[in-house]
Amino acid sequence: MPAPITEREREDLRRLHAAGRSRNEIARELGRSGSTVSKLAASEGLSFDRAASVAPALEARRADLAAVRLDLIHRLYARAAAQLDRVEATVYVRVDLTAAGVPVEVESDHPPAQDERHHAQAISAYLTSAQRLADIDAGKGTGEVRSMLVDLARGIRAVVQEGDTEQEG
Repeated sequence: MPAPITEREREDLRRLHAAGRSRNEIARELGRSGSTVSKLAASEGLSFDRAASVAPALEARRADLAAVRLDLIHRLYARAAAQLDRVEATVYVRVDLTAAGVPVEVESDHPPAQDERHHAQAISAYLTSAQRLADIDAGKGTGEVRSMLVDLARGIRAVVQEGDTEQEG
């Protein structure tokens, strides 16, 4: 059976918590299990929930990533437009290899079917990628993923807490 919690440990807990130490760091320093530290912290009105302190950093990161996505969307549309301009140009220029392996520019009034297909595939890929990036910021399809991740985190937390309780007993 573990030794009773001393007033000194309560003071140490309050001091270390105020210093921003994690539950596990405090547990190691006090020589107690994580669940004991959690229970002691709860009895002292303390919490190890760092959501409030992390939220501004997460929001800043989210905004940074949104700006990167917007830049990528513009670049993908520009690449798609450049491919389309090349296909629709009055003179189509391609590079062929001679029998000797020397590259030579060939001009025609339209692209060969194979080139047309390759350009169409590239344009489609650029536009599809741009739309997927735009959907992220529009919130389409991400709610289910966020919900799943929250549920997963809760499940992991419950398993860890059960393990801490079993280790004490």
